[in-house]
Amino acid sequence: MVVQDIANGSEIKIYASIGGHNIVLMTEAIFGVAAGLLVKPMEYFGKYMQFLEPSQVQVRNKRDGRVYRFMSTTITPVKTRYGNFHLIRCSSQLEPENTRKAERFNIEKLGLFSINDNDLDLKNCIVHDISLRGMSIVLIDDTKVRQGDRLNIKFRYGATLHSYEVSAIAVRTFTVSGKPAIGCSIVNMNVDLVELITRKKAEKDMPVEEAAETNLNPAISQKQQIREVDEDIAKQLIPERPRTPKISPVAAEKPATKPVPTNPFDPATLEHISRGNSSGSQKKPTTQSEEAKAIEKLLNLRDV
Repeated sequence: MVVQDIANGSEIKIYASIGGHNIVLMTEAIFGVAAGLLVKPMEYFGKYMQFLEPSQVQVRNKRDGRVYRFMSTTITPVKTRYGNFHLIRCSSQLEPENTRKAERFNIEKLGLFSINDNDLDLKNCIVHDISLRGMSIVLIDDTKVRQGDRLNIKFRYGATLHSYEVSAIAVRTFTVSGKPAIGCSIVNMNVDLVELITRKKAEKDMPVEEAAETNLNPAISQKQQIREVDEDIAKQLIPERPRTPKISPVAAEKPATKPVPTNPFDPATLEHISRGNSSGSQKKPTTQSEEAKAIEKLLNLRDV
């Protein structure tokens, strides 16, 4: 499976480090596009996050209920016509974390169980998941269960709250969200359990077209939404070439301005050099005609 195939609405956790501090960001899948997986925007102190280096991502796929862990190449914010989102890119195939041969299906229902056929002392539990080979339960009370104990488990499931009874052997202990859990091997696989697992498998194998859609624009189909988001992301990855500016007729008639000298020491560009006599301390240069008239006046005065 590739990152684009993650179902809409799947829970996503991103483990990252900022300034030496480890943080966990949670978001939700919108839908897969050509460039990667579009998810709801993530903010950290009011700023959109951007991880250009590989980051660890955990996804609980809503379609099959399985957990996938992978390394993303980049996680970057993208702007689309429907708003701001984040885009998760991954170049490798996604492998499920659960590698058991018998596929397990989530139940998450309250149940009761007894230990070693002691039906007078019933304990509370949560039936976590079930498969054709085994099941697991989460302990609610401070109940001690050892490996090899025989457990008789009862729970109700489905729209009709059908009652299921299972006999199993405890084989291992682990934790689920910090709570103690018991992994069991089923002893009697009855018809009711087979029908339950068959229904759960049919729900998991639902085609993508029949899965619930995330409608950013209810007026058009999800395929059209994906196509439009692909176009918006492509414009950001490959910016358009700048158009050649058009010269208006009025601007073309104006004479070209005098180029600015590039010499920083050009006297014409220095502000501290004055042009002309502004203080009156310097004399204006006189021409030859003015000097001749002054000499003529002096000669006339001598004659007088």
